Amino acid sequence: MDQMLRMILDEIRGAWRFRWPAMVLAWLVAIGGTAYVLWLPDLYEASAQVFLDTSDPLQEGRRDSDADAQLQIAYVRQTLLSTPNVESVARATDLDLRADTPDEFQRLVADLQRDIVVRSGAETGRRSSGRFQANLYTISYRDPSRSSAESVVQTLLNTFQEKSLDSDLQDDLQALRFLDSQVDTYRRRLEESEAQLADFRRRHGGMLPGETGGFFGRLATLQEQLRQAQADLRIAIDKRNTLAAQVRSSGDGGGSDGSSLVELESRVMEAERELDRLRLRYTEVHPSVISAEETLRRLEERLENRREELGPLLEAGGDGAVVANVRIALSQAEVEVAELRGRERDLQQRIAQLQERLDVAPQLEAELAGLTRDYQVLRGQYESLLQRREQMNFEIDRKRQGRQLEFRIIEPPFAQNQPVAPERGRLLLLVLAAALGAGAGLSYLLHQLKPVFISSNAVYQDLQIPVLGAVSMAWTPRARWRRRRAELAFLVVLLVLVAGFGVLFTRLPAATELAQRLLS
Repeated sequence: MDQMLRMILDEIRGAWRFRWPAMVLAWLVAIGGTAYVLWLPDLYEASAQVFLDTSDPLQEGRRDSDADAQLQIAYVRQTLLSTPNVESVARATDLDLRADTPDEFQRLVADLQRDIVVRSGAETGRRSSGRFQANLYTISYRDPSRSSAESVVQTLLNTFQEKSLDSDLQDDLQALRFLDSQVDTYRRRLEESEAQLADFRRRHGGMLPGETGGFFGRLATLQEQLRQAQADLRIAIDKRNTLAAQVRSSGDGGGSDGSSLVELESRVMEAERELDRLRLRYTEVHPSVISAEETLRRLEERLENRREELGPLLEAGGDGAVVANVRIALSQAEVEVAELRGRERDLQQRIAQLQERLDVAPQLEAELAGLTRDYQVLRGQYESLLQRREQMNFEIDRKRQGRQLEFRIIEPPFAQNQPVAPERGRLLLLVLAAALGAGAGLSYLLHQLKPVFISSNAVYQDLQIPVLGAVSMAWTPRARWRRRRAELAFLVVLLVLVAGFGVLFTRLPAATELAQRLLS
């Protein structure tokens, strides 16, 4: 063991003589390897997960065996990585622009087939449901461009999805797209019609037919209410006159005067009815209406004057309880008459407003009927299109139940912002190890080419000659200093090499960007 250790130390001392050539080679290898590692382009990986169901739902009780699962994997890979499919992917993602000749394009397609990785869930070793995991596939691709990597995976999925559809579904899908466009068109037209109808109702809300009927129905209703109010008013006036006559008859000398007062009140009532009749037929500025108003005003003045003259006579018999009750009833009758006259005037005003719009209302009702009719037609067409679209969706789904392959995207294509390759840190460690190994190998090789005897034991081992003694080198202080300075310089250069790699590790992104900028 000691003999072997002495031999190893002798070899190391012999190689130590060529340490500077070894250091030069180590630096050259380190610089070249570092430049190559930094020059390597970044690779971004885009991946997607899809579920491929090859079972037929119309066949109950089917169970896939292991052989069937392997056959499914082979079929999926063959479909995804077939040459026509990959060529279409390259053209769709503009990767064909990287090839200037047909031969380069073929090499590009071959590289795509090699770089596109399709793995099943069973191969990844994930713990999940056996059947689901066997039909869950991960499709990945690496490219120097992150967007190109995502585009390749996305286009690959789209191409496969299109090809997986049965030929008889293409017409149905085209018809479904047409129905979708028609539904959108009729939805917009229906919304516009609803807006027009709502705006028309808002602008002519008081003249449009509602729950109580149309314009003429409301006019007839108001006229009927007016006739009922006038009849109630006549009854109330008769009641009031009767009570007034009872009050007057209870006083002294009030017979003939009371008769005269009743006669005036009757004439006023007749004049009011005549004025109301004329107002229903004519406007307020009609001569007949003006004359009737003047007559009514004179009669009311005479009636008021007569009541003032007969005031003391009417109050003379008011001491009895009966007269007091009659007078209370008379006051209530007066209030009722006033209320009925107010209702009569309100109904007359509302009827007059409707009569002013008598020429416009039929036209508005006709316009409303037209808008409503158009809206109903559009709504019927829209609901019919919705029903047909649902039927078409059901038909497509029904046809898809018998398909051999059903394609479902679990995770869409996505690439991380950070590149996945190359692993420059690990590569730089390999470069450092290669540089040190190359230097050590060169020094040992030179030692073998130019061997020397390092010790007396080496002379004995190689020549089998007894060595009686050895004369050691007597170093002067100056020579000893030079020797130590050379060894220190070698150590500093070696430390600089290792420290350079350490700095490079800490500034790897910036160094990579700078190197690629310089080398490009």
